[in-house]
Amino acid sequence: MKPKLLFIINTLTYGGAERVVSLLLNQLAEKYELHLVIFENIIKYPIPGSVHIYCLGESSKAQGIITLLRLPFMAKKLASYCKIHKIDSCISFLNRACYINAIRKTFWPARIKTIMCERSHQSSILQYIGGSSKIFPYISKKLISWSYQKADLILTNSELSRLDLQQNFKINRPIQVVYNPIHLHDILQKANEPVQDYLFSEFTFISVGKFRVEKNLQLLIQAFAQLKELPVKLIIIGGGPLEPALKQQVSQLGIDDKVWFGGFKSNPFQYIKNANCFVLSSHTEGFPNVLLEALACGKAVISTDCKSGPREILAPASDMNTVLEKNIEMTAYGILVPENNPQQLAFAMKKIFEDNQLREQFEEKSLQRASEFSNEIIIPQFEQYFY
Repeated sequence: MKPKLLFIINTLTYGGAERVVSLLLNQLAEKYELHLVIFENIIKYPIPGSVHIYCLGESSKAQGIITLLRLPFMAKKLASYCKIHKIDSCISFLNRACYINAIRKTFWPARIKTIMCERSHQSSILQYIGGSSKIFPYISKKLISWSYQKADLILTNSELSRLDLQQNFKINRPIQVVYNPIHLHDILQKANEPVQDYLFSEFTFISVGKFRVEKNLQLLIQAFAQLKELPVKLIIIGGGPLEPALKQQVSQLGIDDKVWFGGFKSNPFQYIKNANCFVLSSHTEGFPNVLLEALACGKAVISTDCKSGPREILAPASDMNTVLEKNIEMTAYGILVPENNPQQLAFAMKKIFEDNQLREQFEEKSLQRASEFSNEIIIPQFEQYFY
């Protein structure tokens, strides 16, 4: 009889954690009986037909006190499902799923291995999700601390994330680091598909991601505006609540003719492949899949030295606690710039534009670095902890 693994996540819409779950389901389907519990029936990523899907019938976007009040009801549903299907391991991704997993274990205990997967640098992200409210970050921190203490094992996707949970959330449960996997063959195949809706006529910078506060796309636009006299363009792929504000910023800076908002794309890799340089401008990350994907597409990359992930990807031999404050850093696999510094980001972008030799040096090493995070290498690292 195959071991029974259950994965719980909000939805399988586009996102880094969601893509990891999709990759795990596809890779493990032959060896395990797999179950997927989602809040809302939204599945954008491919998953095997053999996966048992259970929808909790909850809004994945719910916020505030209603969200907290619904947690026990969702946990009870999860516990009942686990009991009926005799689940061996319950593996949760993202905060709300981890809260439910913890409540299930606390009030409906069973002989089920409880694994929680942290995908962010929580101390950093709590600075941005609460806005001016102090209550929401406070409650979130308490919930994270309480729920993770219920885990048999926590998996983080960066060393800095592990240290953050231990030092700032006082988590004393076992924590292991497993980096995010990428489906290298799929990326390379999709990257070679032709682009139909954009003409790459000039040197092009590109960024891909959700338009949220923590992604800090305002910084990228502000830095790019300093290069508007150069023959360069900027593509921003994605969407989200900040889209009107970002487009307004572009107009106010007088660069409408140099910036293209491409919207959500099921295949962003063909755009990355045809661009000249990928830029990540985030305030905070967990372990940015998109940076690995850009490397897989053979691109030179520039990233803010935010917590966490970019330094571990681009400068693996450096001290992970290093934080850039004033100057850029030429690393083994790309350029790191200080967080939220438009002058230094613009300087790095201009450097990549002007220095063909430097850009080619990064391009030559990019695929080799990305291959170190391939499914074949990373999935077995996950699997050793699941059962």
